[in-house]
Amino acid sequence: MAQNVGLLEDKKMKKLLKRIGFAVLVITIPLLIDICIFGNSFPSNIENQAWAGFLGSYLGGIATLVAVFITISDNNKKIEEQKKLEKEQLTEEKKYAVRPYLDTRYIFFNEDSEFGLNDRVFDIKERTVEKVRYGFTSMDEQCIKMRQSVPNYIYLKYIIRNIGAGSAVDMKVSVNGFSEKISIAKDETVNLFMIISMGKEETVPFSILLDYWDVEKRAHYNQEDGFEILVKGTEQIIKPKEHTLPTEIKNL
Repeated sequence: MAQNVGLLEDKKMKKLLKRIGFAVLVITIPLLIDICIFGNSFPSNIENQAWAGFLGSYLGGIATLVAVFITISDNNKKIEEQKKLEKEQLTEEKKYAVRPYLDTRYIFFNEDSEFGLNDRVFDIKERTVEKVRYGFTSMDEQCIKMRQSVPNYIYLKYIIRNIGAGSAVDMKVSVNGFSEKISIAKDETVNLFMIISMGKEETVPFSILLDYWDVEKRAHYNQEDGFEILVKGTEQIIKPKEHTLPTEIKNL
């Protein structure tokens, strides 16, 4: 940041020096002409009036050439800026043509929930993910049916729905720091089923981070959800803390 400010100040100083130099030149040239041409004692074959006409035409021609050069240079800069702007616009259009957009939400689930091919089961003790599985066991199904009678076991479904223009690839889903790799196609929904043992804890915080690319690797995105699970007697509560929209990461 400080370096950019320094470069900007240098550019301003150079512009100022150029303007001062031009002003000095405009003042100096007539004085030099008067001293060297009209005010000297050297003999000449033509009169001062003829010299004045010649020098006027000569300097006028130079001024015209300088003006033409400046105009051409300015037009070239404008053309380059326009090309750069068009290139940036084209890049953005291509990026949006394949951009994924992940819509997320979380709810408690029961035994009626269906398990998809790309879904995951997270076994969580208090706030620590112990392992990830690719389906429910018969024991899981029995426990889920008894959810209401065992309040310190939480059955939470985190739903990720891709409503964007393209697939989300090279994706890492981090649940309280534990990462799992998945990909989510356009219009696909992936569910993360979390079986949470609260133990003796009444409140457990959760942070879920989604980090992913579009299918053409044009842009890199992430987003985050934060919430708390609370158990009060037989009541289970989800308390939202944080929710960020998909944000593009500028990779250096």
